[in-house]
Amino acid sequence: MSENDVIANQKQILKNQKEIIGNQTKIKSNQEAIKKNQATILKNQGSLNIIIKNQKQILALLKK
Repeated sequence: MSENDVIANQKQILKNQKEIIGNQTKIKSNQEAIKKNQATILKNQGSLNIIIKNQKQILALLKK
């Protein structure tokens, strides 16, 4: 392998490493967004459970 080949490979490695770091940053950001979305989903599930409970109570009252 010539010196030029080695240098070209090193440049490619550096480029790849920069791309990996960029991807890792994006992954971290996406993981944080997923975490927030999961919290929102849990909150919404709680709200839906309350709505269903209220609907059941309304149906029970309407049946009287």
